[in-house]
Amino acid sequence: MNWQTVLWVLAIVMLTGCNPRPTPHQNKQPLTKQPVNDSVSSSSSYPAEIIETSVYYTGGPQQGRPPEGEFIKGTRVQVLENAGSYSIVRSAAGIEAYVSTGAINPAPEKTTD
Repeated sequence: MNWQTVLWVLAIVMLTGCNPRPTPHQNKQPLTKQPVNDSVSSSSSYPAEIIETSVYYTGGPQQGRPPEGEFIKGTRVQVLENAGSYSIVRSAAGIEAYVSTGAINPAPEKTTD
């Protein structure tokens, strides 16, 4: 390969990036800096909950940039994948994001008296 070909390949890689893992999508939900509260969702559809207000990242668990938003305490979520210290979750609002695994607990069963 000549040096021009190497430069073109390098430029393409730099412009397109390398992301071996697909990122969660937000399912047509705009990014928000406002807290998300989906605590009224069905416990069977969203069997886990956020136990403390926690920031989330949609592009990956990196903390080198500002978070896209935050889930407030009590937000119901589905855990899609546990990735160690971070998990990928989906909220009832359709937000798929990385959140700290320590901020997620199975939701307590709601009892009616």
